[in-house]
Amino acid sequence: MSYFPHSRNLANSFLFILPLLVFYEFGIAFLGSNIKNAADVIIKTPLILFGRNGSLVFNLVVIISLIVSLFYIEKEYKLSILIFIPMFIESVLYALFIGHILGFIVYRILSSYLLSLPFLLNFPNLLMQITLSVGAGVYEEIVFRLILITSLSYLLAMFLKIPRPASTVISVLLASLIFVFMHYVGTFGDTFTYTNFTFRLLAGIVLSVIFIFRGLGIAVYTHAIYNVFLVLRPFHI
Repeated sequence: MSYFPHSRNLANSFLFILPLLVFYEFGIAFLGSNIKNAADVIIKTPLILFGRNGSLVFNLVVIISLIVSLFYIEKEYKLSILIFIPMFIESVLYALFIGHILGFIVYRILSSYLLSLPFLLNFPNLLMQITLSVGAGVYEEIVFRLILITSLSYLLAMFLKIPRPASTVISVLLASLIFVFMHYVGTFGDTFTYTNFTFRLLAGIVLSVIFIFRGLGIAVYTHAIYNVFLVLRPFHI
């Protein structure tokens, strides 16, 4: 199987993002943080039903998903971790595009009179910032791209009989808007400005396009790498 369909495969994407998921979960546990990504909370809220065993159930789901992914990939085609190298490079390029090109367009050209940097939480611990940045990339892409876009597109096509291309476009716009507004709620919500709203909306659309055409794994890494770049060296745009 060629690179593009291989890298877009959902099972392969899961294996690709698994190290980020493990890094985030261990980071949160090791650092003892009470601050978590909102999308993380959304996904794990149903696990409250299992009480103290919630984390155990989540880890069990991850392990089962890993086994299923390995079985599927090995059955369909020979597993090769070498595919992850170009996938990582591709994600870095997309992250640079969002950070520099898209950021320049929004913060310099569209809003030269109202300059505003992308929102960055002011945590004193650099490792905590990186951990939360990685978690945002993983969980926000799972919630807003994989779950939300897929579900909305299916519901619009199935129940409202909207043609698939149109339902996909509508789903991307709705999911991107929800993605944006989630950044303005909660204790650490950002202050609304037209510039950061526009930047996040366009970034959400770009990530949605990456998810649709290049798969979940590359979308997750693009988001996570952009966030880490922002922590290590804020883009002055």
